[in-house]
Amino acid sequence: MSKKEKPFTIEPVKELPAPIKAKITAYDQVISDILPRPKGIYQISIQGKSIKSIHPALSSRIQNQKLPLKLHIRANQIYLEKLE
Repeated sequence: MSKKEKPFTIEPVKELPAPIKAKITAYDQVISDILPRPKGIYQISIQGKSIKSIHPALSSRIQNQKLPLKLHIRANQIYLEKLE
């Protein structure tokens, strides 16, 4: 490599490319569908997901966002309780 050659290129652009949209997961959709509903208990099932994968995913979102929701597991079913 000679002194004039550089290992990079810099080119002008007219505008920035569009940002990559974040994926909206089934867990986020469940939460967004529950929030406008009235106070109560709702049974949750997500196609192709086991209770062992649904519970921690929803639980972490509820805790991180401090949502008025509570998870329950009874008889191999998962329930989401809306508290407010």
